[in-house]
Amino acid sequence: MASVASFPVINMENLETEERGARMEVIRDACENWGFFEMLNHGIAHELMDEVERVSKAHYANCREEKFKEFARRMLEAGEKGADVKGIDWESTFFVRHRPVSNLADLPDVDDHYRQVMKQFASEIEKLSERVLDLLCENLGLEKGYLKKAFAGSNGPTFGTKVSSYPPCPRPDLVDGLRAHTDAGGIILLFQDDQVSGLQLLKDGEWVDVPPMRHAIVANIGDQLEVITNGRYKSVMHRVLTRPDGNRMSIASFYNPGADAVIFPAPALAGADAAAAAYPRFVFEDYMNLYVRHKFEAKEPRFEAMKSAAEVVHAAPIATA
Repeated sequence: MASVASFPVINMENLETEERGARMEVIRDACENWGFFEMLNHGIAHELMDEVERVSKAHYANCREEKFKEFARRMLEAGEKGADVKGIDWESTFFVRHRPVSNLADLPDVDDHYRQVMKQFASEIEKLSERVLDLLCENLGLEKGYLKKAFAGSNGPTFGTKVSSYPPCPRPDLVDGLRAHTDAGGIILLFQDDQVSGLQLLKDGEWVDVPPMRHAIVANIGDQLEVITNGRYKSVMHRVLTRPDGNRMSIASFYNPGADAVIFPAPALAGADAAAAAYPRFVFEDYMNLYVRHKFEAKEPRFEAMKSAAEVVHAAPIATA
C-alpha cells in the first residue's frame, strides 16, 4: 500500500550531479506508477513563490471570500435539507489564460501588482514545464523537444493557471473540495499550500495524500501524455477533500496542447503501424469538447469515444465528382 513516506520527491539540483541517473529513475517510476511527483529546488525563486502566495491569499480575502460564504451558506442549507450536493465543488476559483492570448489585463478585481507577479510566475512555470517535458522525453527515448512540438499545433501550446481557494467546510461529509477526475491536458504544475493538505491521488485502489511541502512544485501527468506515450505514462484520478479548518491555496498551471494540435501515440513508442497503437489519433479541441461533459468520470470511455470517432472518419467514403 502506498504512503506519503513513499511519495516520489525529486531534488532537481541532483539532476546536475552524479545522482542524475537515480533521480531520472525516480521520475520514470513516478510517471509510470504514480502519475505525480513533487519537485524541490526547481529553479523558481522562493521569494517569487512567497509573493504569489501572499497576493493570492489577499485577493481571496479582499475580493472573493464574501461571495464564497454566500454560496457556501446556500449549499449547506440545501445539503442539510437532504439535497444531493455531491455534484458541486467547495472551491472559489478563477482562471488566468497565458497562451495563446493572455486575459490577465482583463481580469476584474486584480490590481497591477498582482498582474505583474502572476505574469512573472507564469513565465517561470512555463519554462519549468518545458524542462520537465524534456526530462520525460529523455526517459522515454524521444528526441529532445518532441513533446513540446507535439503540443504546439499551429499556434503554440495552450497555457493557463487556475487559482483556487478551498475554504474551511463545517460538513466535509456532504461535499468534496474538488471531485475526483483526471486532467485532460499535458503536464500540470501545481504550487499548493504547504500548511493545509487536501489533495489526494488514487493509487492501487487507495487514496494517497500529496504531501504539502514548502516551496515545492507538484507535477502530474494529463490524459494527452498518456496518449502520446501509448500508455506508458498514466494520468491518474485525483481529488481535493474538504477540511473543517484551514483555507487551502492551489495554483495549478496547465501546459496543454494547442487547440488544433493532433495528438497520437509517438511512433517510437507505439510502432509505425497506427492501427496497432493502444490509443487513437484526434484533435485536442475535440477531446476537450468531450472532456468538459465527462470530466468527473473515468477517462477510458473518453479514449474509446475518440477512437470510435476516428474510425468513423477513417471509414467514411470519399466523395468523387
